[in-house]
Amino acid sequence: MVRGWLAAAVLSVLIMGPRPALAAEETGESADRAFVMGLPKAELHVHFEGTMEPELYLDMARRNGIATRYATPEDVRARLRDAHDLGSFIQIYEELVGVMKTERDFHDVALAYFRKARSQGVFHAEVYVDPQLHQARGVSLATLYGGLSRAHEDAKRELGLDARFILSFLRDRPAQQAAQVLEESRPWLGSLIIGVGLDNPEVDDFPAKFQAVYAHARELGLHLTSHCDVDQPNTVAHHWGVIKLLGVERIDHGLNVLNDPTLIEEVRRRKIGLTGAPTLFYADIPGRMEYRAGAIARLLDEGLLVTVNSDDPGMKRGLYVGDLMLRVQQTTGMDRAHLAQLARNSFAISWIQPAQRRAYALQLKLYLRRSKLDFTKKPAR
Repeated sequence: MVRGWLAAAVLSVLIMGPRPALAAEETGESADRAFVMGLPKAELHVHFEGTMEPELYLDMARRNGIATRYATPEDVRARLRDAHDLGSFIQIYEELVGVMKTERDFHDVALAYFRKARSQGVFHAEVYVDPQLHQARGVSLATLYGGLSRAHEDAKRELGLDARFILSFLRDRPAQQAAQVLEESRPWLGSLIIGVGLDNPEVDDFPAKFQAVYAHARELGLHLTSHCDVDQPNTVAHHWGVIKLLGVERIDHGLNVLNDPTLIEEVRRRKIGLTGAPTLFYADIPGRMEYRAGAIARLLDEGLLVTVNSDDPGMKRGLYVGDLMLRVQQTTGMDRAHLAQLARNSFAISWIQPAQRRAYALQLKLYLRRSKLDFTKKPAR
């Protein structure tokens, strides 16, 4: 079975890509964009609900007979300009996801994201989903996971994109709810859901209150990650907590690892992945990109397994992973060797089988060879 999958993956390299790296006449920014968009990569920190574009939001509201105060996509974007921090963004986020009702809705949002991601060089995606948000609105797990399963199959058949989901627990809800949704999700574990995570606002008892749930998830064979959002109160303690108490393999965001030299060494020793997200709200926050992109560059210089990810692209300026990698490059002065290392890291910390990892490494190697970049050399600045 593994050999068969590897053969199919290698065949896809020869048939589907890597996409042409650069046209000879392309120079400057257009050449950099072409390189980044064609660069094979994995997306490891993106929220399914947050991929919904304003146009799709309005389409679903109409077909589900839901009254909304927004007449145009620009009206939705105007509302999103009210988001200026984590709390205000989540408030708007939970309002907008209320239009998702049917299996078709969940399928359409996921597949629209997969198409966009694939157009920016994504071959593998591990996508957060928040079942508790939907259950609270009366949506069954069968409806939610049914739509996601269909999108997963369509993405594989139509795009050659391998997609899996991370069952995310809400940190500001009781741990008993997390345990219950984990148990109710068991029919979909492994085939569709490969890991668990934590998002929503950080609370005083995070991460300790989820210790038992994570221990059970590990017993069920699931991978483990957790958000540690940027510059939140007690952030260094929270980073240590998700490592020591929850045993995570990745930390989502993880930029505040830089605040503690001992933490840097522990993350390096354990080979913990850090899924950085240099995302931009619609409201302009001066210095946000410079800070986040700079932190990603510093973590990369430290030799840590950091990646660039899109977080909530449909609700944050329509910037997907390729767009954000390009902005990180433009902001920090990274060269293509650094971008290649970010892509390499994305596959290294993906929750995939060794055969898949080898196939993706081959895709990347062929692409870089066609781009005349020696991938075996360590990037230097």
